[in-house]
Amino acid sequence: MITVSAPGKLMLMGEHAVVFGEPCIVTAVDQRLYVTAQKTDDGKITVNAPQAKETKFVDASIAKFFSLKAPDIDDRGVSLSIRSDFTSQVGFGSSSAVSVATLMALGLIFEISMTQREIFDLAYQVTLDIQGVGSGFDIAAATFGGTLFFKKGGEVIEPLPNEIPLVVGYTGVKADTPTLVRMVIAKQKKYPEKIDRIFEAIGKLVLQGKEALLAKDWEKLGKLMSFDQEYLRDLGVSSEKLEALILSAKEAGAWGAKLSGAGGGDCMIALASDEKRKAVEDAITVAGGQVMRVTTHATGVRLETTDNQKELFIVVDKDDNIIGYKTRYECHHDKTLIHRGVGLLIFDKDGRVLLQKRSFSKDTNPGFWADSVGGHVVTGESYEEAIQREMKEELRIAPLVVFHSKFILSCLRETEMNVLFTAVCDGPFHPDSTEISQVAFFSKNELPRKLLSGEVQLTEFAQEALKRVGFL
Repeated sequence: MITVSAPGKLMLMGEHAVVFGEPCIVTAVDQRLYVTAQKTDDGKITVNAPQAKETKFVDASIAKFFSLKAPDIDDRGVSLSIRSDFTSQVGFGSSSAVSVATLMALGLIFEISMTQREIFDLAYQVTLDIQGVGSGFDIAAATFGGTLFFKKGGEVIEPLPNEIPLVVGYTGVKADTPTLVRMVIAKQKKYPEKIDRIFEAIGKLVLQGKEALLAKDWEKLGKLMSFDQEYLRDLGVSSEKLEALILSAKEAGAWGAKLSGAGGGDCMIALASDEKRKAVEDAITVAGGQVMRVTTHATGVRLETTDNQKELFIVVDKDDNIIGYKTRYECHHDKTLIHRGVGLLIFDKDGRVLLQKRSFSKDTNPGFWADSVGGHVVTGESYEEAIQREMKEELRIAPLVVFHSKFILSCLRETEMNVLFTAVCDGPFHPDSTEISQVAFFSKNELPRKLLSGEVQLTEFAQEALKRVGFL
């Protein structure tokens, strides 16, 4: 069983014009939607989404995945459960988030490798199939996260570095995005010169907004947002309630304010300093809005891990002298933090090596084959104590272990000071399902064939360990 989550979104600038090829700026927010997936033996696909009125985006994402990414998989039994931090009534992009999270979850469960770009492209096709219109900015936010400079269909997806000091107000009115988009399209067809001029002007504001955001010139960005709102008002997508909240925010000291999204309701956003934030929030509340507590620049679609990200690891220098302690998260996101790790290769009486396939809930290398037992040295432990603990936790065994070697290994996201041990044991093994999806013995002739065919993918530590003992 795995859980994948994707963030909601807020449009900063560029609504509607983005559908016609102009750029926009969108940011992911920290309210997330979660899809938990588990294979079943009954061959059925079931969806449990108690918070949603319908599951058409989930159903369409499932169909798209199997038709384009896994057409040859016959055993399609899977159960999907969906929950959300935010209600679908608020325009944070629940349909995009659920499509993106569903696609990633299915890829992991059925072991179909997909890049973020492939997930974006599939989810965008789902949106077009269902709604017929859409630019894809909300899908990009759900997939890549952060703050993005975006053009229709993903022609440009450029990350922008900064969080944004936004106050978000909800009108209490659920907007019908497809209907509003079609209304603007109809206006463009009827008055092409006028509407195209508005779109072009919005596009220029977005370009200026990008530069202001990069420079953290919030006062200028606020003015540009307010100018953008004037054009959106001209398009007819604002509303009396939105205008009331926007005006209240500006009168309370916001640098600028505008609607966010398709309009007609949903959310407005205001750019405000720390000193003015409470006054702006109070003004929005007095005007009849609901202040939404969100953080911008959130992480994109991700696998939710069972690993404790606050667990403290031992950080050392290149000579293995202890210099401090950092959390799991810090050590796995900063290659300069050399932290202690341990690994064990178990051999049976015939000389085969035992490897474990890592659970999909692991924060690094989910689904990869690794050494028989592995882990990190936590505060207060020696290398020997760490490997003894890991053996009991992962496989419920306690064979005699022998020190083999110590080495530094630098991987994609981390650097470890590793100690490798070996042992002889025929089992029985009782894998911890939160850590390990399966274990298997491999002979010296069998493993290279499976690696070549792609049936087995090894972690970098496992590759190095097997080479050191002469197995590869």
